[in-house]
Amino acid sequence: MGKIRILPDNLVSKIAAGEIVERPASVVKELVENSLDAGATAIKIELESGGKRLIRVSDDGQGMSRDEALLSLERHATSKIKDLDDLFSVSSFGFRGEAVPSIASVSRFTMTTKPEAEVIGTEVRIQGGVIKKVEETGAPGGTTIEVKNLFFNTPARHKFMKRTETELSNVLAVTERLALSSPGTSFELTHDGRVLLNLRRRDKTSDRVAEIFPKCTLFNVNAASNGIKIKGFMSSPLDTRSNTQKLFTFVNGRGVKDRFLTRILIDAYGKMLEKGKFPQGALYVEIPFGDVDVNVHPTKSEVRFQNTRLVGDLIKSAIEQMLKSAPWLKDYRVKEDNLARKEFSGREFRPHYSSHNARSPVYKNDQSTDSAYADSLSGKGQIGSQDIVDRTPDTLQVQVDIGHEKINDEAVELFGEQGFYSSLKIIGQLGDLYIVCAYGEGMILIDQHAAHERINYEKIKNAYLDSSPVQVQELLVPEVIELSPYEANLIEKHREELLALGLRVEDFGVNSIVLRSAPALIKSTDYSELLKDILAEIAEGGGEKSLSERIERVISTMACHASIRASFELNYDKMKSLLIELDGSEFPHSCPHGRPVAQKLTYQEIERMFKRT
Repeated sequence: MGKIRILPDNLVSKIAAGEIVERPASVVKELVENSLDAGATAIKIELESGGKRLIRVSDDGQGMSRDEALLSLERHATSKIKDLDDLFSVSSFGFRGEAVPSIASVSRFTMTTKPEAEVIGTEVRIQGGVIKKVEETGAPGGTTIEVKNLFFNTPARHKFMKRTETELSNVLAVTERLALSSPGTSFELTHDGRVLLNLRRRDKTSDRVAEIFPKCTLFNVNAASNGIKIKGFMSSPLDTRSNTQKLFTFVNGRGVKDRFLTRILIDAYGKMLEKGKFPQGALYVEIPFGDVDVNVHPTKSEVRFQNTRLVGDLIKSAIEQMLKSAPWLKDYRVKEDNLARKEFSGREFRPHYSSHNARSPVYKNDQSTDSAYADSLSGKGQIGSQDIVDRTPDTLQVQVDIGHEKINDEAVELFGEQGFYSSLKIIGQLGDLYIVCAYGEGMILIDQHAAHERINYEKIKNAYLDSSPVQVQELLVPEVIELSPYEANLIEKHREELLALGLRVEDFGVNSIVLRSAPALIKSTDYSELLKDILAEIAEGGGEKSLSERIERVISTMACHASIRASFELNYDKMKSLLIELDGSEFPHSCPHGRPVAQKLTYQEIERMFKRT
């Protein structure tokens, strides 16, 4: 007898069901998507025991005739596509024609359906994939599908279902995802007779988003290029969750759980997210249907983009622009908005400023560190920049004399009184590390090291990206540094790249080098530790990377070594100079390692501390 045989239909159906129907949430997803494709404006979902005992989905969609209802139970029978060309321009939720027969093959299944124009509806009863009854019945317009005892005939699959609470949680997540993609449809979900979700029809996506995230403040994100649009509502890095259950992504209105999109979103937040924390929100990708393939997985939860890099860059740009504006700091957003309207009358802009003739503030008992700080407070910054959406920047040069706080009129208007950080009222310094400021709603604490690190990071990075000559200082006494054989090999491979950053090294015997020069920005540091930290960044993860691949981390390390640390007393002039420089940064609200630069404490929070409210 031959080894190869054709499998019977009932076994094929159960194999197909295993790919599509994983749990009650999978059933709800497939049935609700069919309801949406049928034009439903109201969908009701009823569950018992988390969906393990009963799932009933009712809609007011188009409904089906008797023949259409029976045909829908055949595998690969669908009204969504007709030929191969349609497969590459799918605009409906479903199109494979597998979901309904797969669900019917592993449950006690009842379908009741009636087109609005018909008088009599049709009821079809199926048990384990076998049709038991087809009869006429009275029914409202639309379709109701009842799924009882899911996996009753596949014990191996049945035992893998989780507790009722877990299955219910997954159904809720699926329903919320579908509701976010279809604000024009109302959704009601009940469990054991209790209403858990009741979402009315909405005219705008933002109104539906507010229902799904009732206690979370979300902010607009937008970017567009080459026919691709990114829109959405995302949380601040301070408002996160321990999982991705409240992170929704959509492609042309279809909810997807695509690893690429999730990873890009998380990467866009970078180190502003705490380890093990994830942002909340909903992100919508609008792309020509022919530029995305949705026929990747039976559940249609994954997609493939024709231009993956452009989609990723647009998402990162949209998120980064939101993070740069720090909309969760209300005063910062209001001041920037008012400034844009007042000074530029609606014109989009990207101002720059540079400092000149900076006088050196004096550090307590540390003249060398004092010089490094003064030298570092000169450079340029950007606000309001956006690379993806076309902009015509207006450049504004501003001169600052930090020592005497002589700032010309434009600087006062743009970065003095109007700049968020420089407009704060400085109260003093706490623990020789934090700058204490008052503002309209309470107080703000600023980490002086994190702030200075952000300033230095952007100066070094801008010089590197612009291929500008890095200002270097020749070491009066060149420093000899002992290395391991592995580190010495890395130095040899990346010698030219290190030189571009101002680090000139020469061989000095076996596994030893001599450092001849360093960036002028970096003074009074342990150059041996700096160089070894840079080599550790290049080699992180066990695989050697080029310096250009690790440039963000390398520059972060250099900025950290160049910045003031704790236990340095700052007088008013030095603190004010730091805040002015911070206002000129592209991303002034976190250090390059992701730690926040500032934290606010509102009067309301202070009053709660003292039990005054």
